[in-house]
Amino acid sequence: MGKKLMKISVVLVYCFTSFIAFDSFSQISETTHKTHSDSASHSFVKIEKIDKFYTKEELNKLPKLDLIAVYKSRLTYLIEVLPFISLHPEPGSTFHDMAIPETEANIAHLDKETKNKQAFVKSLSQTLDDVIPYSEKSNIIWSIMFFDEMIKKSDYTNTGKSKK
Repeated sequence: MGKKLMKISVVLVYCFTSFIAFDSFSQISETTHKTHSDSASHSFVKIEKIDKFYTKEELNKLPKLDLIAVYKSRLTYLIEVLPFISLHPEPGSTFHDMAIPETEANIAHLDKETKNKQAFVKSLSQTLDDVIPYSEKSNIIWSIMFFDEMIKKSDYTNTGKSKK
């Protein structure tokens, strides 16, 4: 009976964490849609900048479900930022900041890219919810640290070149 109760508890915690993670992806999508409707702020990169980076020791203390949430948030950030890093690495940069004319064609590209990215992130999130729990905790930690290094190096807005 104790093992059965433990299994049920783990499943409930996992479902709750998955719901929270999915809800955060939905909020990203809603924010993206709301921001896009404002014609004065057309932007390909609409995600909040990540300022909190973890040490290996901090990550080792986190339970696996929390690590999965961090892993997914880092991956979502990279999906949002990396394709447009040559234009401007700062999240929230507008067409004007990136020297992109706000033409109908460019706005149509933004609409298409936003829709495709939302579908991809949603699909990826669902897949990750199913497969990442099978990963070793040490591999998830290594991946988060790797993603964090990529994120840090992608931010060259203050110096004009990549931070080392």
